[in-house]
Amino acid sequence: MTGVAVQLNGLRRTFGTVHALDNLDLSIEPGEFVALLGPSGCGKTTALRVLAGLEDADSGQVLVGGRDMTALPANRRDMGMVFQAYSLFPHLTALANVSFGLSLRGRSKNVARAKEMLELVGISQFADRYPHQLSGGQQQRVALARALAIEPSVLLLDEPLSALDAKVRVQLRDEIRRIQTEVGTTTLFVTHDQEEALAVADRVGVMRSGKLEQLASPADIYLTPATPFVAEFVGLSNRLPGTVVGNEVEVLGTRLPLLSPASSPSVTALVRPESVQVTPDDTGEGRVLTTSFLGPISKVTVTVGEQLVVAQVATDRLASLAPGTPVRITLQPSPVALA
Repeated sequence: MTGVAVQLNGLRRTFGTVHALDNLDLSIEPGEFVALLGPSGCGKTTALRVLAGLEDADSGQVLVGGRDMTALPANRRDMGMVFQAYSLFPHLTALANVSFGLSLRGRSKNVARAKEMLELVGISQFADRYPHQLSGGQQQRVALARALAIEPSVLLLDEPLSALDAKVRVQLRDEIRRIQTEVGTTTLFVTHDQEEALAVADRVGVMRSGKLEQLASPADIYLTPATPFVAEFVGLSNRLPGTVVGNEVEVLGTRLPLLSPASSPSVTALVRPESVQVTPDDTGEGRVLTTSFLGPISKVTVTVGEQLVVAQVATDRLASLAPGTPVRITLQPSPVALA
C-alpha cells in the first residue's frame, strides 16, 4: 500500500477559554510515521481527533491525499484508528472482531483478509478466542489488525500502549513500527511517552499549548532541541548556572557551544545527564549524594556546593561511586540549550 500525504492547515479548537489547538500546521509525507508528543492538555489528542473527524475544528483545513476532508464525517474519511481502550466487541472472537469492519464495507473474502491481518500482527493462533481470553497486549494486536484490515489511507494511534505493562509495551511498540514499515500506511501516533515517540517515529512533533514547538527527526529533537521546552521535556536535563563567552557558555569550568544566542551573560544551561562525566577524585569539588540502579545504565546525583548535578554512568562503575565519594565532574562539549 502506498501512503497518502496529510496536511493540517491553521487548525483552531477551543474549549471555553482553553485553546486546545492554536493555529496548528502539520504536514505528514506519504507513508511517514509521525508521533505527536507532549504533556497532558497540549492538544495532541485533539489534533488526532480533528484529523479523524471525531472532533470539529473551529477553523482550519484537513487535507488527505490533496482532498479536503474538513467537512466530512468520520465514517467517510477512510481512516483506521486504535485507541488506548481496545474497544473490542466482547461477544465476538478475535477473527470476527477483525472482519467486522470489512463486513460493513461489503468486502468479499473478509474472513481471509482478517486471517491475513491476524497473521501480520502475530496472533493468528488466537483467532477463535474472545477478548476476555486474551491478554492486554493480545487485545491491542487485535485492535491494530482490525484497523489495518480495511486498508485505511491513514492509521491513527491514540496512546495505544499506555495501558500495557513495560515489557509488553516495548514489544508491541516495535511490532507497530515493523508493521507500519511493511504496510506503508501514513501514520499519526499520539503519546506522552518520550522514549516511545523517539523509538518508532520518522519525525516527532513536540506540542505545547496547542502549537508545535518543533517537528523533526528523533535525533534532532533530542540533540538539537529548538526551544528550552523541547530540551526539558524530551529527556532529563540538569539546570546549571553558566556564563556566556561569545558563542559559548561556561558551565562548571567547561565551555559548551550554544544552540541559540543568549540574551544576557548570566544564564541557566540545560545539560543532559549523559554529557556529565563523574570520576572519583580525592581533590574533587563534588560529592556523591545518591545512586540509583537502572539496569545497565544508572543515575548518580552529585552535590557541587549547593548545586545538584545528575549524571548517567555505566552500572559497573557504581561500586566506585558510593554516596559520600569525592568526585571530579567534567562535561562533554555537546551543544546546550538555555532555560
